[in-house]
Amino acid sequence: MTLKVNFRQLSILVFMSFIALKFLALPSLLYLDSKNMSWMVALALMIIDGLYVFLILDLMKKSNHHNILDFMKATLGQVMARVFLVLLMLKYALVIANISKGLEFFVVENFYEKMNWVVFVLPLLLLTGFMAYKGVRNIARVSEIICWAIIFGCIYIAVKSLMGVEPLNFLPLFDEGVAPLFKSGFHHLSWFGSCTFMFMLFGKVDFSRKKLGQMIKYIVFSILLVMLIYFIFFGLFDVTAPIHTFAISDISQFSSGHSSIDELSWLVVSLWVTAQAVQLALYSYCMVETIKALFNVRSNTFPIIAVLLYIFMWSFVGEMTVGLEKVFLSPYASIVTLIAQYVLPWLMLIGYATMGKIKRQKFNDSPQQENVPEEKPRVRAKAVKNEET
Repeated sequence: MTLKVNFRQLSILVFMSFIALKFLALPSLLYLDSKNMSWMVALALMIIDGLYVFLILDLMKKSNHHNILDFMKATLGQVMARVFLVLLMLKYALVIANISKGLEFFVVENFYEKMNWVVFVLPLLLLTGFMAYKGVRNIARVSEIICWAIIFGCIYIAVKSLMGVEPLNFLPLFDEGVAPLFKSGFHHLSWFGSCTFMFMLFGKVDFSRKKLGQMIKYIVFSILLVMLIYFIFFGLFDVTAPIHTFAISDISQFSSGHSSIDELSWLVVSLWVTAQAVQLALYSYCMVETIKALFNVRSNTFPIIAVLLYIFMWSFVGEMTVGLEKVFLSPYASIVTLIAQYVLPWLMLIGYATMGKIKRQKFNDSPQQENVPEEKPRVRAKAVKNEET
C-alpha cells in the first residue's frame, strides 16, 4: 500500500518548492537582465506558478488515484507519455544540479572555506539517498518540521535589515520599457516551474481532507516571503547586487553590521541549508520515480544509485571549473521548463476532455499501477509456514 501525503503536507511541499531556488544566486542573476525591476519578473512568474498548482491539483483529481505515467498514457498516448516523462526527468535533473552545486558553493564559501568538496558531498549523498528511499511522505514530514522556522527566520533577517533599505533604488520603473522583463523571465525560467514535483505525486495524495484555503495560504506566504527578501536585497545592494551571489547570507551579514556575526542570523542561514537539503531529497525522489517509470523498474536501488552518481558528477565537474550557470541559464533549460511546467498540464487537460465517455470509464475502472517492491521469497515462505501451523 502506498503511503500517501495529506493535503496539508502537500501544501507545505509546495511552499518549500516555491522558495527553494530563490534566495541564493537568483536575485543577483536577475539584476543583470532586469535591473531594479527584477522583483517584478520574480513576482509574475511566482503568481503564474501559483495558478498552475490548482491546474495540477485538478489533474490529480481527474487521474482518479492513478500514477502520472498511467494518466499520461490515457490522455496523451504511449509514445508522448514517455517523451514528456523524459522532459520531466530533465527538469528534475536541472533542479538537482542547481541545488546540489549551490549548496556546495554556499557551505564551502560561508562556513568552511578550506573544506574539501568530498567531505561535504559524501554526507549529502547519504542523506539524499536515505530520504529518497524512505519516500515522499517522510520528506513531507521533515518539511513540516522546518517550514515555519524558515518563515520566521527569514522575516527576522529581513526586519533586522529593513532600516538599511533605500526605496529610491527601485526607481525609475520601466525606464527601458517592458521588453527586458520578458527577456529576463524567459532567460531565468528554469529557476521557476516550482510545481513540477507534483507530477510524481499523482496517486499519492489523500484528498479526503482537502482544503483549498490551506493551499492558497501557503502559496501566498511563499510569494510574500520571496518578495520581502527581494525587497530587502535590492534595496540594500542596488547596482552592487550582481556581486552578491548568496542573497540570504549577504543580507544576514549586513543585518549584523559587518563587524560581528549575529549568531541567530547564522542559525537561520544554517536552517536554510537544511531546507535546501530536504528539497534536494524531494527532487531526487521525483527523478527516481521517473527512472522507475521509464525503465519499468520496481526496485529503488538502481534508480537511487543513478541519481546519487549524477549528484556526485556535478560536484566533480564543479572542481573542474565548469560553470553551472552556463547549463542552467541556457535557452534549452528554459525550454525544458516551459514544456514540462507550463505546456504539459494543458495537454493532459485537453487529452482528458477529449477521451470520450467509454475510454474515460475504462480508465477510471482500471486498477492503479503502483511501484511496490516485490516481496522476498523467504518472507512468503515464512508466511506460508505460519498459515500451516
